[in-house]
Amino acid sequence: MSSDVEGDQFDIGTTSIRLVHAGKVVQILFSSSLEATLLYEELSERYKRAEEGLRPG
Repeated sequence: MSSDVEGDQFDIGTTSIRLVHAGKVVQILFSSSLEATLLYEELSERYKRAEEGLRPG
Protein backbone atom coordinates (compact mmCIF):
# COMPACT_ATOMS: atom_id res chain seq x y z
CA MET A 1 0.00 0.00 0.00
CA SER A 2 1.11 3.54 -0.62
CA SER A 3 1.60 5.99 2.22
CA ASP A 4 -1.80 7.56 1.36
CA VAL A 5 -3.64 4.30 2.08
CA GLU A 6 -4.06 2.83 5.56
CA GLY A 7 -5.87 -0.26 6.75
CA ASP A 8 -7.09 -1.55 10.12
CA GLN A 9 -8.97 -4.69 11.12
CA PHE A 10 -11.15 -5.24 14.19
CA ASP A 11 -12.85 -8.38 15.45
CA ILE A 12 -16.16 -7.87 17.24
CA GLY A 13 -17.57 -11.20 18.36
CA THR A 14 -18.24 -13.22 15.21
CA THR A 15 -17.96 -10.19 12.91
CA SER A 16 -14.75 -8.83 11.48
CA ILE A 17 -14.61 -5.20 10.33
CA ARG A 18 -11.88 -3.81 8.07
CA LEU A 19 -11.42 -0.07 7.58
CA VAL A 20 -9.52 1.09 4.52
CA HIS A 21 -8.58 4.80 4.42
CA ALA A 22 -7.51 6.31 1.09
CA GLY A 23 -7.18 10.08 1.36
CA LYS A 24 -10.59 11.39 2.43
CA VAL A 25 -12.38 8.14 1.54
CA VAL A 26 -13.04 5.49 4.19
CA GLN A 27 -14.31 2.07 3.12
CA ILE A 28 -15.84 -0.23 5.74
CA LEU A 29 -15.79 -3.95 4.95
CA PHE A 30 -17.79 -6.41 7.08
CA SER A 31 -17.45 -10.18 7.24
CA SER A 32 -21.19 -10.33 8.00
CA SER A 33 -23.63 -8.95 5.42
CA LEU A 34 -26.30 -8.55 8.14
CA GLU A 35 -24.02 -6.28 10.20
CA ALA A 36 -23.19 -4.26 7.09
CA THR A 37 -26.90 -3.85 6.25
CA LEU A 38 -27.77 -2.68 9.77
CA LEU A 39 -24.94 -0.14 9.86
CA TYR A 40 -25.82 1.14 6.37
CA GLU A 41 -29.45 1.69 7.39
CA GLU A 42 -28.44 3.51 10.56
CA LEU A 43 -25.94 5.76 8.76
CA SER A 44 -28.46 6.51 6.00
CA GLU A 45 -31.01 7.69 8.55
CA ARG A 46 -28.45 9.88 10.32
CA TYR A 47 -27.40 11.42 7.00
CA LYS A 48 -31.02 12.16 6.03
CA ARG A 49 -31.71 13.85 9.39
CA ALA A 50 -28.53 15.92 9.14
CA GLU A 51 -29.33 16.93 5.58
CA GLU A 52 -32.85 18.03 6.59
CA GLY A 53 -31.37 20.11 9.41
CA LEU A 54 -29.24 22.04 6.91
CA ARG A 55 -32.15 23.05 4.66
CA PRO A 56 -33.21 26.67 4.99
CA GLY A 57 -36.73 27.03 6.21
